Amino acid sequence: MSLLVIFLFYIQKIRFIHRFIEYFAFDSIEQLTQRWKKRIHWLFVHKSYFLVAAFFYCFTFVQIFVLEPKEGWKETIQVALKIFTQRQAPMILTIIIIMGFFFLLLLISNRFWYALTATLIINLLLTISTVIKMEMREEPVFPSDLKMLTGLSELLSMVSPVLLIVGGLILLLLLITSIIVQRRLQKQYSLKIHWKRRFISIAVLLGCFSGVFFINHKNSPSFLLFNLFKVNKTFFNQQGAVKDNGPVIQFLNNIDIKIMEEPAGYSKEKINGIMKKYNTKADEINQTRSDWLNNQTIVLNLSESFSDPARVPNLTVPTDPIPYIKSIITEGTGGLMLSVGYGGGTANMEWEGLTGLSISNLSASLVTPYTQLVERQKISPNITDLFDEKIAIHPFTAALYRRKQVFDKFGFDRFYYLDSPDKLTYTDKIEQSPRISDDSAYKETLKALQSNTETSQFIQLSTMQNHMPYDDYYSELNYTAEGTAVIPNRRKELQTYMQGLHYTDTAVKKFIQEIDKIDKPITFVFYGDHLPAIYSGNDSKKYGLEQHQTDYFIYNNKYSREQAATLNKEVVAPNNFGAMALEHANIKVTPYYALLTEVSNHLPALTIDPTESLSNRFNGKQVFVTEDSQIIQEKNLTEKQKEILEDYRLIQYDLVAGNQYSATWATQKIKD
Repeated sequence: MSLLVIFLFYIQKIRFIHRFIEYFAFDSIEQLTQRWKKRIHWLFVHKSYFLVAAFFYCFTFVQIFVLEPKEGWKETIQVALKIFTQRQAPMILTIIIIMGFFFLLLLISNRFWYALTATLIINLLLTISTVIKMEMREEPVFPSDLKMLTGLSELLSMVSPVLLIVGGLILLLLLITSIIVQRRLQKQYSLKIHWKRRFISIAVLLGCFSGVFFINHKNSPSFLLFNLFKVNKTFFNQQGAVKDNGPVIQFLNNIDIKIMEEPAGYSKEKINGIMKKYNTKADEINQTRSDWLNNQTIVLNLSESFSDPARVPNLTVPTDPIPYIKSIITEGTGGLMLSVGYGGGTANMEWEGLTGLSISNLSASLVTPYTQLVERQKISPNITDLFDEKIAIHPFTAALYRRKQVFDKFGFDRFYYLDSPDKLTYTDKIEQSPRISDDSAYKETLKALQSNTETSQFIQLSTMQNHMPYDDYYSELNYTAEGTAVIPNRRKELQTYMQGLHYTDTAVKKFIQEIDKIDKPITFVFYGDHLPAIYSGNDSKKYGLEQHQTDYFIYNNKYSREQAATLNKEVVAPNNFGAMALEHANIKVTPYYALLTEVSNHLPALTIDPTESLSNRFNGKQVFVTEDSQIIQEKNLTEKQKEILEDYRLIQYDLVAGNQYSATWATQKIKD
């Protein structure tokens, strides 16, 4: 007891505590009443700020409410009660953040209504974007998505014109209203504080907001604050987290990213040991492989949204729209490819295919390597390192996912895209479709193939004809389907999509016939990047695997067919394609590709658990899919498989987040 008395005696000597006690102390009821009157007067004077806070509290409630699925009045009431009883902590944190941003704008501009309108518009845009993205991809808006604003016109083309017009009118109305009100009530709502105090307040707020870059750094102030307000930090389930946290907190939560967890035992000595091991493995593999010809060629073709609709659960397709491609798969090397996206994520498949690395090894908070990772790497090893000439053909905008910068870093000599300096020669479209046809893209590729018969050549081809949306483009719709996988008001979209698949099938047949006439060895790898987001009638958890499986095949032209091998790989991931292409062509590998060959031949396909979420772009739980499409865990692997996986993870960590001890080793060319 005496210790407590001593403690209280000395603590009241602290200046801050002393002032705090004096502030609430009173000597009489009259003095207490007087102080309460002052408090009430202060609240009345500053009522506008409390009204703003109350407004944004209601706004935050609506933000979370619209993201929750609900059917009927009963569920609607349950959702509302759930938000009020279980989400108060993140809602209050959201209000603190929004009000902090509002006060920052107010202190800078000294324009109350401009600050309020700007804060509201930013929140509206974030809310609407999140709702649209959740409907299309079942994921929120990420900070990395902002880099796609350079391709704003292309993004807007994917949104309903009615929504754009209504949204534009609302924004215009808000702007006009704020200008009128601000001019009329400028004096009433202006700040009357000394410039020094104002400057200090701005500095303090900026300092507080800088904490967003450390939200996921353990024990940082912002980390502790977010934990205090019970923020859901489940990165692998962004869909669930945004419903708990709201769009604002979830967006901020994704700013501070970690590239990859450091594997146990990572060191320079360990990496040197792995490099030495696969130097030997490359020599062993190359004993049975042929030398590269001077004009060895690989075409890696990502076909936008290509996937056989007949494999979709709860969907019956009477007439096959892709008979030729299915015959190529059946007769040679082909099967199913695991996508980490549904309705999107093209760049992620592209990254895996070019680098040989797996997104499933990355941190949960890194969702798009092109925008979040590549720019951080000093060296970005990829398959183009093996070739003399490297060409990318992408008949679409290059503004999305920073492709121009990424492909430049990857070492591509020429990049053909819409409005590129290297002009596309073939830009025909099919009837009313806004996309360049696959037939035109293949003609562009043939032109590049025929222009170089002397040196080795790699072509990254993205055929974009079947990119969403699937509006009424074609006069003939010859393919129908029945079943509950597609809801009634999207059946026309499915018909348009299947007609597009038919045109792709025809274009691929034509392209293969043409490369068979070229006198140089060509290995053609074809794969769909993800399913289209039109199968909303299916349960995404129950049919997660099926709705993340597309189709692939590898084909060698006539010139190289005698030397080529046939691979028995029913289920693959995009990170396997580089090693598989070299094996299919039966040509020698570098030590890095010896490692990737071991991964391809001895590990089940790596991916992110497709049953966790429909979009599955968040890197949560790594799983493996066997040749008979069974999902297994790491603990189910053999000792040999675990050893290969450990080597693979260590090299990937070294290349993407470590010291790049193996970067030069991974970028070497084939030795003569």
